[in-house]
Amino acid sequence: MEGRFTPGTTMGEMMAMNLNVQIFQWIHAGAGTRPVVDGFAVFFAEGGPYLLAVLFVVLWFFVDNNKKTALLEATEAAIAGLTINQLIGLFYFHPRPYMIGLCTPLFPHGPETSFPSDHATLMFASAFYLLMARRWTACGIVLLVVATLTAWGRVYSGIHFPFDMAGSLVVGLVSTGLIHWLAGRLNPLNMKLIRVSHQLMARVIPSRSHGTRRR
Repeated sequence: MEGRFTPGTTMGEMMAMNLNVQIFQWIHAGAGTRPVVDGFAVFFAEGGPYLLAVLFVVLWFFVDNNKKTALLEATEAAIAGLTINQLIGLFYFHPRPYMIGLCTPLFPHGPETSFPSDHATLMFASAFYLLMARRWTACGIVLLVVATLTAWGRVYSGIHFPFDMAGSLVVGLVSTGLIHWLAGRLNPLNMKLIRVSHQLMARVIPSRSHGTRRR
């Protein structure tokens, strides 16, 4: 099934939409008929950002301040990416596959603009930033794999088009570059956040000296 076109649609837009639909149908083929694959796709489609959040929280307790700064900057890159997505959404609306009758999604979703994907943007921005950061390459690679699975899962599940994911990848790169450029200006804020974190942790987790007896 081809995409729907308005009278003012150009030939280039028609070709791009048809390609977008064709790639979507290839990825989405079989969805809803393979329980194991369906469950795997839905898990990453919905759970990617939660995996990212859990990973960052766990890492926060075991890394030094330099690495904490990188985690904060990766988070800021993700926030910047989501902000860019919101700005795009103000000027451009693209329907989701199920909104134009191409499929029945594997899980419920509202009739919101499809381009770009917030889930994929968040994941790609975080992954790209850690790939750039010193001593974070391995973690960045793992996150890039999870980001790719999240992007695939959301297309396979019928929630997004492939071009939405391409847009998210580009936004992720742009937001990564933006935060890398602003890193010096953000450093005072990040150091303050780290100090506040240490103060809160000191209150919640008593030091060992408080829990030991003198002999």
